[in-house]
Formats: sequence, structure tokens, C-alpha cells
Amino acid sequence: MTPVYWPLLQTYRFFLLTVAFLFALLFISIFIVPDAHPAQVSLAWDPNTEADLAGYKIYYGNYSENYQWTVDVGNQTTCTISNLLSGKKYYIAATAYDSFGNESDYSNEVLYSATTCTYTLAPARQSFTALGGPGAANLTAAAGCNWTAVSNAPWITITSNSSGSGNAATNYSVQPNTEITSRTGTLTIGGKNLTVTQAGAPKYTLTIRKVGAFYGTVTNNPPGTTFKVGTVVNLTATPNTNATFSGWSGAYTGTSPNCSVTMNKNNTVTATFAVKKYTITATAGAGGTITPKGSVIANYGTTKRFTIRPNTNYEISDVKVDGASRGKITTYTFTNVTTNHTIQASFIAGPTPK
Repeated sequence: MTPVYWPLLQTYRFFLLTVAFLFALLFISIFIVPDAHPAQVSLAWDPNTEADLAGYKIYYGNYSENYQWTVDVGNQTTCTISNLLSGKKYYIAATAYDSFGNESDYSNEVLYSATTCTYTLAPARQSFTALGGPGAANLTAAAGCNWTAVSNAPWITITSNSSGSGNAATNYSVQPNTEITSRTGTLTIGGKNLTVTQAGAPKYTLTIRKVGAFYGTVTNNPPGTTFKVGTVVNLTATPNTNATFSGWSGAYTGTSPNCSVTMNKNNTVTATFAVKKYTITATAGAGGTITPKGSVIANYGTTKRFTIRPNTNYEISDVKVDGASRGKITTYTFTNVTTNHTIQASFIAGPTPK
């Protein structure tokens, strides 16, 4: 039969074990592990050897032995507390608890001061031309002070070091400004602002001149005479039906009727036109002459007259114009010349003039 005093004995034994467990937990020693982030602290402690150990709790607050926050870290011997405020002091202690929820007294108290991070950014302002280009901002901060870099303008792009810790240089790029008006944007790095200003695109004038202006026209796309910097203007020279295009000079040289000019300065381009010219080839056989003779140049739309004369004791046999016989004519006139022609005179021996 079970003795009647057994429950009392068991209760007494449990009390003794609990007292021993809690007494052992009083010797927890907590210490701070070096951490590169001032807004958090890493803690570690030696493990307790009690078999009935269930876990640990971390207590911390801004006043000694008066803790405002508690973290149950379970059965592990490290802990990181985040979101601490810079410039604040934090008092930290640990307890252990068993599987019944019995909790030890506080361990030794440690003090941690969150670093106050200060940042200096240079330069504070940077100016760019309308063409844009690369830039750099130098941030000075203590080791362990984290920061990020953010652009508030789509035309300012961070190219390297968008975040970091301690001293660093953030590189960025400014896109070309194609608008006439200037613009301003901001880079925020470590809470400090770098103001970026960029000039508006200058406007340049394109002057188009024509030599032989009566003989052709010049059009440009986009149209107009004043353009933003970097604008590519396409030019087309179109001769009239009575003319040909000879070529460009000035800001562009070449003989193609199409050309392009980039407006990075004031430019002048000249188109040269010339009236069309045609060749009339005049020949005469033995026994006479044709005047004028040889390769005769005639401007577009003009008139050219030829005279045919037989020598002594010869007479005109035939005159062919463009291969077609015109008979024994002594003159022939080409009117409104718009193509190349030929005229050929032939002679035969005839009676001696009286």
C-alpha cells in the first residue's frame, strides 16, 4: 500500500528541483557581440546545463533594471535586437525558464549605446549642360552607418553604389535635355540632398542658300530654321525640270540630293543647281560644211540653228536629223531643246557653177 505521505514527499522533491534549477540560472552571463549596424545589437551567452531548460528571454529598455520590452528567443544562446534608435541607451538582461514556465532571476545587465550616425555629402549642387554626362557624389559617414541613394528624377540615373555603409562615392548619369527649358532634380544620399541642375537645350539656326536658285528648291525635315541642339535635319534638293543638282557645300559636302545636318551649332549649307545642257552632234561629209560643227552644247529649252553649205562643184545630197532624212535643206533649227540630237549633212559632186 502506498504510504499516505507520498504526495507530500513528491511535492517537496519538485520544489527542491525547481529551486536548484533557478539557482543555476542565476549564473547566466550575457555579453554583446560586435555588430556593424548601429541600429541593432547582437547578444550571446553561455548555455545553461539544466536538463529541464526550455529557453531564454531577453529584456531590454532605456532605464537600468526597468525593462520595457521582452523577446522570447527559445532554446538558443544568441539573439539580435533590431530597430534601435540612434543616440539611445539600452539596458539588457536575460532570464532562463524551464518546461513548467518557471523563470530565473535576471542575468547581469549590459549597456548598449546605439551610435548616432551623421552624414556629409559633397558637392551639395552640381550643374550640367544640355548634353548631360556622368557625375559623382561623395558621402562621408562613420563605419557601420548605413545609407541608401535615391533619385527623384527619371533623367538622373544612379549607376553605382545605390546603398552602402560608411564612406562611399555614388556615381550617376544625367541624360541629355532636349527641351528648351532648364530642369532641376535631386539625389538623396544618406538623408542629404544633392541638387542637380541642367541647362535647357540651346537653339541653333540653319541657313539654307541656293546657287542657281531659279533652277530648283530645297526642303528640310523637320521644317523651320531654328532647332534644338542635337536635332538631325534632313535636306532634299529638287531641281526643276530644266535643271540638275550639282552638289552641297558648307556644313555638308556631297553630290547626293539628300543629306543630313546635326544641329550642334549654327550651320549654313548651300545647294548648287545648274540648267540642264544637251549635246547636238553636227557632222558633214566630204564636199561641204555644217556650221556649227562637232559637239554643240544647248541649254534646256533653247534654240540652235545649223547652216549647211556645199563646196564648189558639190551639192547637198541629204541632211539627216536624229537619223531621219530632211532632204536637201541648207539650214535646220532645233527649237526647245530638251534632249540630245544629231544632225548629219552629206554631199555629192555636182555641176560647176557658171
